[in-house]
Amino acid sequence: MTAWHLPNRAQLPSFAKEFIKLQAHASLFAFSIIGLIALTQFVRLPWLARYDWLFVLCILIQVLLVRLKLETWKDAAVVGIFHILGTALELYKVTNGSWFYPGEAVFAIGPVPLFAGFMYGSVASYMCLAWRLLGLRASDWPKPASTAIIGVMIYAQFYFNAWPVWVRLAMLGVVLWQFRRAVVHFTGIGERWQMPMSVAFVLIGSMIYVAENIATFFGAWAYPEQVASWTPVSPMKLVAWILLMTVSLIIVAEYKRQLGQLQGQALYERTNSS
Repeated sequence: MTAWHLPNRAQLPSFAKEFIKLQAHASLFAFSIIGLIALTQFVRLPWLARYDWLFVLCILIQVLLVRLKLETWKDAAVVGIFHILGTALELYKVTNGSWFYPGEAVFAIGPVPLFAGFMYGSVASYMCLAWRLLGLRASDWPKPASTAIIGVMIYAQFYFNAWPVWVRLAMLGVVLWQFRRAVVHFTGIGERWQMPMSVAFVLIGSMIYVAENIATFFGAWAYPEQVASWTPVSPMKLVAWILLMTVSLIIVAEYKRQLGQLQGQALYERTNSS
C-alpha cells in the first residue's frame, strides 16, 4: 500500500479550506501566544512586566481551553510535561548564551521567564487538538522502546552545545530512517487520507521555525546575531525544531497509545470540529 493518499485536483479546494480551518483550530494556543507576543511588544500593560503578563495569560488560555472542552485535563497534563522539559532546556541554553530574553520577569527561573515553557507546551496543545479534530492515526509506528530511546537521545543532544553540525544532521537521519515506514492517517472532507510520517515531521517543524522568526521579530527573545538588528533565524534551527518536534510527537503518541488512539486507520470520531 502506498504511503500517499491525498485529494485529487477536483477535491483540493474544499479539502484545503477544511484542512486550513482545522489546522487553525488546532493551533489556537500557539496562535494566541504569537498574538500576545506581538501585542505586548507595542502595548505596555499595567502592573506586571511583559513576560509576567505573558505567563499569566498563557495559564488563562490553558484553563479556558479545558473549560471550553477543547482539551481535557489529561491533555493539559501533557502540555505541563512539555512546559517542564522546555523550561529546563531554556535554562541550559540561555545560561550558556545560545539566546537571551531582553526583558525582566518576576515569574522566572534564573534568566528564563516561565512563559517560555508554554511555547513548547503550545506544540503539545496543537498535537492533542489535531489528533482529535483530524482523527489522526498512525500505521507502522515504531515500537515504544525504540521511540523512547530516540526521544531521550534527541532531547539529550540539545544539552551539548559543542557538538558539530553533522551530529545533529546525523540524528535527523536516524529519525527519518526509524520512521521511514510510519504513515499518518487523517480525515478531511469526510474521507481518510494519508502521507508519510516523516513528511509530517518536516511540515510541523517548518511551521515552528516560521513561528520562531515571528516571535524573535517581535522581541520575545533574541539570538546573539540579532542584537544589533533583527535577522531571520538560522536555517539550521529548522533541523533543531524538526528534532524537538519529534520528541514532542513521541510523547503525545505514547499518551495516545495508552488511550488506544494511536495505531490503525479507522476514523476517530470528532466532536465540536465544525
